[in-house]
Amino acid sequence: NEGRLHNLEELSLHQENLELIGPVLNRTCGNTLKILLLQNNVISKIDKDLRQCRALEYLNLALNNLSIIEGLASCEFLNKLDLTLNFVSLNNLEESLDNLSQLEQLRDLYLIGNPCAEENHLDWKDNSYRMYVISRLPQLERLDGLEVKKSERIAAYQRRSDLAEALKQLCAFQRQNECQQSSRVSDDDVVDNAEELTEHRPEVRSEMSREMAEQLAEKERNERKNQPHFKGEEEIAEEHESAIIKAREREESTKIRMCNEGKWTFRFDEESRPGFLLLSIDIQKHLSSSLIDVDVHPTYVSVVIKSKVLRLILPAEVKADSGTAERSATTGNLLLIMPKVNPNENMISVRAKNRQAASAQNQNNSMKPGDDAKNTEQRHPSGLAVVMFAEGSASLLSNKSVKIDGLVPKRCGGIGAQGGGQLGLEEVTTTWKGKGCRDNTLAQAGEGTCIEHDDIPPPMF
Repeated sequence: NEGRLHNLEELSLHQENLELIGPVLNRTCGNTLKILLLQNNVISKIDKDLRQCRALEYLNLALNNLSIIEGLASCEFLNKLDLTLNFVSLNNLEESLDNLSQLEQLRDLYLIGNPCAEENHLDWKDNSYRMYVISRLPQLERLDGLEVKKSERIAAYQRRSDLAEALKQLCAFQRQNECQQSSRVSDDDVVDNAEELTEHRPEVRSEMSREMAEQLAEKERNERKNQPHFKGEEEIAEEHESAIIKAREREESTKIRMCNEGKWTFRFDEESRPGFLLLSIDIQKHLSSSLIDVDVHPTYVSVVIKSKVLRLILPAEVKADSGTAERSATTGNLLLIMPKVNPNENMISVRAKNRQAASAQNQNNSMKPGDDAKNTEQRHPSGLAVVMFAEGSASLLSNKSVKIDGLVPKRCGGIGAQGGGQLGLEEVTTTWKGKGCRDNTLAQAGEGTCIEHDDIPPPMF
């Protein structure tokens, strides 16, 4: 039925230890219900619980505690009624059949197992019970699972008055016996009657049903204890409120100490908005904001997130009553914006600069006296490098390039010096043939060798 009750046609509630039907069926599915199974419960009265079930066709009330049949007059389409093993007695049989006679569509009835169906009563033998029921309910086609024959119906109609008179006498005799037994009650009689009690009595069945319900509930509680406990929303909210109260009492009574019980990631920021102290806390996106409590003080902030306390001492004094709290709908992060009492106070940056200056000072103090001389020599080389630098600089100033032979000895893979192994620095004239002209001379030809290149050579020194 896809979980919908307004169009429910069949409902089974057997073995549920129900003591009453209740008005719930009338309000939910009374207009559409056709089959209702209530067997093996402890229902003792129908009353008007089914007054809205006009479409009901089959009602099973077997193995219950009913002593009289009533409250079914509105079930005008009832076709089958099962009252097996109830407690309908002879004293209530006539009234019960009067109520059933109003059901014109009733075709199948089960009363077997009731006290009224027993054949050992005085003057109530030779199928007297069956004949009496058939005479009172002519619309029946089956009684206790047996088809009502036409001959039975004729015989029952002929014996109708005799059966009614016999039933009255039998009921009067039973009432007289009950009165006499109740007047002679004694302690011994109570013990004897207790020994005669059987399980198939309304009181005993009701008591057994309650005991079974208690045992079942105890079993379910034990099973829940052994299973992992999943907290509900109400339990989580109560635990969160308790954590808030404890945190606030501790902050008022003891010294403020920083703590991060939930291991939350947080960041301070004083540069994004000058004059403000920003505190960003990374919180799960799907955590309800009702489980977040923020308490800002001039020198510290206390945030309780799902019963976990985050308490931080602020790097600057803030105005507690002017701060705001924002939460991102995309990431769930919490941002606390707190204006400073002194807008120029920026303790985080000041401490960072102080640490950097102290580190530089310690590094300078740890250097040896000879380190400066070594650094100076490294910065001012001598020997061949000085000569090369001087010649190259002079040629560069005169827009001329130089030819260096013998810079690298032959034994090291070099060309070697010309003219007796002397280092020669000779001027060369470099010409460049570009695309726009046939010959572009960078310097006037002089004494030396002219070398042509496609690209402008870099200065060498």
